[in-house]
Amino acid sequence: MSYNKILKDLYSLDSPKFKLGLENLKLLLDKIGNPQDELTCVHVAGTNGKGSVCAMIYAVLSEAGYQVGLYTSPHLKKFNERIRINDRLISDKDIVSYYLKIKPHLTNQSFFEITTAMAFLYFKEKNVDFVVLEVGLGGRLDATNVVNPLVSVITNISLEHTDILGKTVEKIAFEKAGIIKNNVPVVTGAKGKVLKVIREVAKEKNAPLFLTKRHKKINFKNLSGAFQQENKDIAFTALKILKKYYPIKINQKQIIDGIKKTKWPGRLQFISKNTLVDVAHNPAGFEVLKKELLIIKTKKDIRNFIFVVGIQNNKDISAMLKIIIPIVSKIIFTKSRNEKAAKPSNLLNIFNRINKNKSIKTKIIQNPKKALNYAKKIAGKNDLIVATGSIYMVGGIL
Repeated sequence: MSYNKILKDLYSLDSPKFKLGLENLKLLLDKIGNPQDELTCVHVAGTNGKGSVCAMIYAVLSEAGYQVGLYTSPHLKKFNERIRINDRLISDKDIVSYYLKIKPHLTNQSFFEITTAMAFLYFKEKNVDFVVLEVGLGGRLDATNVVNPLVSVITNISLEHTDILGKTVEKIAFEKAGIIKNNVPVVTGAKGKVLKVIREVAKEKNAPLFLTKRHKKINFKNLSGAFQQENKDIAFTALKILKKYYPIKINQKQIIDGIKKTKWPGRLQFISKNTLVDVAHNPAGFEVLKKELLIIKTKKDIRNFIFVVGIQNNKDISAMLKIIIPIVSKIIFTKSRNEKAAKPSNLLNIFNRINKNKSIKTKIIQNPKKALNYAKKIAGKNDLIVATGSIYMVGGIL
């Protein structure tokens, strides 16, 4: 089988009607020797920032000289980004090889369950020292939640995937707190009502709970935004707890240098002087983006924001658009190639229904790259183009 054929097969299993649960994956893992039981993991859940926190912890452990696996989702441009060891993406050849190792044991596993099993087997056979593991969706019933990690990390919690995880932040917090294991330390940046839920679960599991501590500001080489300083605090705290509980050789300089060098594209990233991309894809992400844009507006004397927006169908589109309306000058609706992407005409209809500012100019351009090119044509010298709304859409632009 070829790499492209395997990806086609895998993507055909990515059903929007999937159900959370561990039974199918456990069945598959049993058949391939339960590779996850031989991995030393850091497990990270949360609404936003979990990918960045994973990337920072991964960068620090790599900086300290360890062989470190990283498993994240979704990818920006290429499937291989999901599985990597020390900045080397899994090769096309290895994707073919590991899929073929697992294929004879498949029953009715989902896309994410199969890729998770492939990652576990790959990391085990490559003898990594650590695996940094990002939760896919939720926590309690997520396919990654079959490991017993060294430390569990919950970044923050807000409303998302309410059709699957629950209609309140407390219910969502309970699902994400499902990654907390008996006697395993847990680190969180969560606050308020959701922290209360996490405290209760941690107490029940006799898991020592540590709240994020603020650390000195770091001047990132590849990241920007105040929110990354918050993510840095979570990663820093998690690494300190890792050192406290386990004989891991990491010094302060390696922690700072590793975090400083962290790469995680698509997060408040300038791809040219007046074009910024950000993978914000839920209301909480849009709130953070808006806050950062207002800071940029003052610093760079920005006159207008021209948005290029593509959003997934299963998101709270209305809430997301309401957040940015006060700062939008022009908005171009577009669509990623992902089958769950909302039609630009639907986005425009929702926008028109909630928008009271009739001076905002709107347009539909189906292709994200063409939408961006149009934005560049109409942008003035002091305007900033902001492409956002979906990881898939931003990936289609980069």
